[in-house]
Amino acid sequence: MHGFIAQISLKENIQSFEFEWKPLFDFQSPHIKRTFIEQNVISEQFTSEKFLSEKLWLDTKDFFIVTEGLIINIDKLHKKYKTKNYEELIRTLSDNNESFFNEFRGNFVGFYWNKKNHSFIAFNNHTGTKKLFYYHSSDYLIFSTDLYTLSKSLENLHLKKTLDINASYLLLTSGFMQDNYTLIKEVKQITAGKYADCSNSLLSIKSYFNLEKIHDNNDSVDDIIKNLDDIFEKSIQMEYTFEKKYHYTPLTTLSGGLDSRMVALMANDQNYRNQVLFNFSVKGYADEVIAKEIANAYNMPLIQVSLTSDGLLAIDDVVAVNDGLTVYSAIGHVFEAIKGVSDTQIGIVHTGILGDAILGSYLSKKKEVKPKITDGLFSTGLLSKAASILEKSISRYQNEELYKLYNRAFLGINTGFLYFDLIAETSSPFLNPDFISYAYSIPKKLKYRERIYIDWIKKRHPEYTRFVWESIGGKPNNNNLIRIIYRLKRAIMKRLPIKNMWRNNMTPEQFWYDENPMIKQYLDNYFSLHISDIAFEPKLINDMTQLYYDGNITEKTQVLTLLSAYKLLFK
Repeated sequence: MHGFIAQISLKENIQSFEFEWKPLFDFQSPHIKRTFIEQNVISEQFTSEKFLSEKLWLDTKDFFIVTEGLIINIDKLHKKYKTKNYEELIRTLSDNNESFFNEFRGNFVGFYWNKKNHSFIAFNNHTGTKKLFYYHSSDYLIFSTDLYTLSKSLENLHLKKTLDINASYLLLTSGFMQDNYTLIKEVKQITAGKYADCSNSLLSIKSYFNLEKIHDNNDSVDDIIKNLDDIFEKSIQMEYTFEKKYHYTPLTTLSGGLDSRMVALMANDQNYRNQVLFNFSVKGYADEVIAKEIANAYNMPLIQVSLTSDGLLAIDDVVAVNDGLTVYSAIGHVFEAIKGVSDTQIGIVHTGILGDAILGSYLSKKKEVKPKITDGLFSTGLLSKAASILEKSISRYQNEELYKLYNRAFLGINTGFLYFDLIAETSSPFLNPDFISYAYSIPKKLKYRERIYIDWIKKRHPEYTRFVWESIGGKPNNNNLIRIIYRLKRAIMKRLPIKNMWRNNMTPEQFWYDENPMIKQYLDNYFSLHISDIAFEPKLINDMTQLYYDGNITEKTQVLTLLSAYKLLFK
């Protein structure tokens, strides 16, 4: 929806160019544009005025750089290198290291032009919490944080763009893009921990941060718990201290899970007492009840948004934010929730995204196992059409944890940041590269079923365990028998004809679809209206039609996501 675009003409000087950005939603704060034109390069940034002075926009005789998002350790880097301002810092970093951004921490993405040797670099952050796309031909090189804006630039330059059929089948099976795919065949993603380097018109994609290079540590369990706590505490401090100097209000998400609880309560323990907690769930479900109990126990203000079926109807709005990278039903509830939040005083939305995955929930066994093509799929209905793509994808990863982290997590779940980015900047201490690196080094036998996670909380923060953990239906515990009892009790409560916090789900899309004829009619009408748009690919149309009419609500919304994205990017 916002960010930057950099367009480079590889053969001649560039002329003035009008970029097309998506319109803001009515709940968003004002944005500004700033434009840079020199020789064969034009760059434009469309961004919120929040933290504007922290978003790099530097034009010097030696380089130009633009960043989107926040580099939350920038003050620490100034002290380390004894620099006075951003220009001096970037010059010092870039002169010493091509991948200088490896030292950055935060939710950032950027473009750097070295004017001395006329080379270009575009970089994503360590875990891909921002999106970055690129197009490369003999005539043009384009980088953009927004696929729609890049797509429109291709049209204006009269450059070819086509629907990627392989990517379409990824969306219809995985529910998200994998590897470097986008729905535009000519456009790819720069994914987590990677950057693009272009010199003499030759483009190469390089890696500067890769969990695959990290080996198991030999630390004792006590040392692991201490190290996890120390690194996490520093990550919390980095986020909240950065925000504090601007006097913004921290908005911290809170659910019935452990991840958001760890962020909110550890920040509170470190005396960041001006947090406002944010919970969104179906009214009366465990996520809402547990969040309210935690907020009351710590006397912390809580914004609670009760989710409704409206998130299923906002097809085009939800897809406009993620450009069809992820099935809209998996994230529509976040879009619905943030619309009701006033963003005037909010600086950063702090989340616990992916804490459980980083600490073991992606492990199916105690030992290392190879990934399977069915890992993390939303649908297997068209698996035969995507099998070869998925086989090629899993061959790049040595184990299931890496495969799931780099695809399901960084490319799928991380798109949730795009929605919080509509009202503020965003961060998760679990995704600090220092924390995730150490967490990945913990032997799998200790992370299996999140055992080390529970041990960490019980040993260092036992007071957090007095609240129910929604995932198991009881208080955090590593005793297998107790967990079985919890789950059995929850299963019984779900079936009892009485009102209780287990009677529903956080987002019961299938229930909404089955029980509300208006929802069914709206989705069916949307499908009928737009399925003919992809008339040039009859096999794909047939597969989409079969999946829509035979599939569950998730499979239906996978089809609708593709239709909406096609309309957005190609019509």
